[in-house]
Amino acid sequence: MKALFLTVVGSAWLLAAAPAAPHHSFAAEFDLNRPIAITGTVTRIQWTNPHAWVHVDVENDGSVESWAIEMLGINTLIRRGWTRETLSPGDRVAVEGFGARDGSTTGNASSVMLVDSGEMLWESRTQ
Repeated sequence: MKALFLTVVGSAWLLAAAPAAPHHSFAAEFDLNRPIAITGTVTRIQWTNPHAWVHVDVENDGSVESWAIEMLGINTLIRRGWTRETLSPGDRVAVEGFGARDGSTTGNASSVMLVDSGEMLWESRTQ
């Protein structure tokens, strides 16, 4: 009976840990000393956990840079009024935030605005 109990408890612990995804601190991946301000066209939105991602193509002197912008978690975005339809591929956005420590075209958004309407979709309350 004790072996059965230990097996059940051990299995429960393994199952509980399985869906947990690793998470990072902001400072481990992004640099507060590397502010970014980009304007471009949304190419893709990833409505995933632990963070949503918005992919933006930015034109610079005839070339195009593809940026991956980390957003908040989906539950937080929903509480702030976002839906899967808030942004669509083709929308022009202005994003401010902080760039990745590795210098790549990856960033973390502190604000997102629709360029054509001037509508502020999200602005960080803490930064």
